[in-house]
Amino acid sequence: MHPDDLTMNDAMIRALLTQHAPQWAALPLQRVDSSGTDNAMFRIGSELVLRIPRHRSAVALLSKELDWLAHLDGLPLKIPTLRYRGHVAPEIDREFGIFDWIHGDTATPEAITDTDRAAIALAGFLEALHGVATDGAPVAGPSNNSRGVPLADVTARTVAAIETVSDEIDATAALAICEDAASLTHDAAGVWLHGDLKADNLIALDGNLAGVIDWGLSAVGDPAVDYATAWSWLEPSARSTFRDVLELSDSDWLRAKAWALYGAVIALSYYRGGRNEQLCRQCRLTLSRLDLLR
Repeated sequence: MHPDDLTMNDAMIRALLTQHAPQWAALPLQRVDSSGTDNAMFRIGSELVLRIPRHRSAVALLSKELDWLAHLDGLPLKIPTLRYRGHVAPEIDREFGIFDWIHGDTATPEAITDTDRAAIALAGFLEALHGVATDGAPVAGPSNNSRGVPLADVTARTVAAIETVSDEIDATAALAICEDAASLTHDAAGVWLHGDLKADNLIALDGNLAGVIDWGLSAVGDPAVDYATAWSWLEPSARSTFRDVLELSDSDWLRAKAWALYGAVIALSYYRGGRNEQLCRQCRLTLSRLDLLR
């Protein structure tokens, strides 16, 4: 999917464990299938998972998670707990982390019993996250692929991506969303944000929303990036519940819609054509919920 993707296999990870964490080296090892594009994941036994960057541009994203996840401890949904931090050098020169495995399933619609309850749970989680102290935290921009910067800063990229996928979407309507939101800003201090609240990064257990994983795009910025989950994950019937709980303004809602559009067209324009069909299906679902898919 990327020119510098590193080939990972069980033997390589087993050797890494033997060298760095021998206490877990004899446990069963299984690669985790995911539409994620930044990290390879290997489950270690039944209670741990190793994550290691697949390509160079993902190295800083995982290092940021390793630095800051403990600072976010105590949120109302489970987030990854770091058990070991290692550095593989000089052969591939990148950090890796071993985390507690969060039990459950990918939070697809079939895995959620009550969509309104899930919307309320996610809204409460975001209220708590957005209240976490931000002193010294990474600011939205290069550290998180621009998630949460002023929308005007990503307008040109969004427009270019819309043009690339104009064979699949209503480009005129998409450009209208982009242009209407470009002048809007978050007028308060930036807050902690996750940056990528889609099904693959949410965990369901016993029909309920239970966990939030993959914090590589987290930073301090405009929380509308997280409100974009109203189109990228929430069922449409629960969208108003989510908005009401968070008491979002018209500006918040339009910026959220623009961020949902941005995430979908950026990923679809790059990964379609066989690079990552699972991720493209998620993008097309978001665009459908935005009433943009042809």
